[in-house]
Amino acid sequence: MISKEKFTDWLSKSKRNDKLTYFRGFLFAPHLQKLSPMDEKRPNKIKRHAWHLHMAGLIELVQKKHGDFDYEYIAIRK
Repeated sequence: MISKEKFTDWLSKSKRNDKLTYFRGFLFAPHLQKLSPMDEKRPNKIKRHAWHLHMAGLIELVQKKHGDFDYEYIAIRK
């Protein structure tokens, strides 16, 4: 998982259709993910930031499923 600051830095330097994986695991219940369970504070912060950027029309949000509770969350620059 990247920080909000690194996400914003990527956004300022990215070009149309550039992709960034901002989280790998299960964003909506991080305590259930297989690789490295964690509390929900930090993932919720990046989730809200990504959603805000999406609603502002700056990125598209997609997911790629790798397995149970194992997703790759990707931002695509518009």
